[in-house]
Amino acid sequence: MPSQTYFELLEMMEAEAGPLRSGTRHTCPICRLSLAAVRRYLDLLSLENVNDIPTRLALRASNGFCSRHTYQWAELHDALATAIIYEDLLRETGKRIERGEFTARRGGFFGRNQAAPDGLFTVCPLCIQQEEVESRVSEEFAEGFETQERFRQAYAAPAVAGLCLGHFRRVVSQFEPRLAEEFGTEQRRKLAATQARLRQIIDKMDASINREHLTEEERAAAREIGEERESLVRALWQIVGLPNIK
Repeated sequence: MPSQTYFELLEMMEAEAGPLRSGTRHTCPICRLSLAAVRRYLDLLSLENVNDIPTRLALRASNGFCSRHTYQWAELHDALATAIIYEDLLRETGKRIERGEFTARRGGFFGRNQAAPDGLFTVCPLCIQQEEVESRVSEEFAEGFETQERFRQAYAAPAVAGLCLGHFRRVVSQFEPRLAEEFGTEQRRKLAATQARLRQIIDKMDASINREHLTEEERAAAREIGEERESLVRALWQIVGLPNIK
């Protein structure tokens, strides 16, 4: 029986396969579900768990979140929760400095340490959760593509731009060779479609093309970038994933 995650992935792709609604574009569905899970965790922390003792101890152990997730937290604009968490972290950091936990164990340039000693903090708890979500959703995607024809057809739709490279690698690594080749062929088609749109932009902006036979209005129209502009953003996430996906 397909899971809820399967249906969420399928719904995303089938929605994007149809006519584009105002302001909507396809993006990597695994990125989207993973980032949504991170946002739910942050919302729950903000609304309910700021004063939860195990949560606070875990944040002390990791010294809060990593840089990437710290600034995602800041986007919530929760002044009280931020003040509570970071007042505590700053107090703990001061105590650790007083205890000499960051003192150089080996010399660097001019006898100064160039890096804090290893093992001082645990891994960012949001990084752990995000990795678990990305792994699970990638497995669900792979199972859907392998076992469900409707899912495979939704992915193959020309308007669907596929997965980012990182999540493509996670999914394709789970397939036996024949299916991996089929999946890779579909992904290459989607990359080629983006390339073609980028090529249109390059050609429109190519100053070496002779357009002297055109009127001024025709030359302006020939240089105008239209729907292909979306490929500029699409190319970025196809290579590195959506913002805040490591």
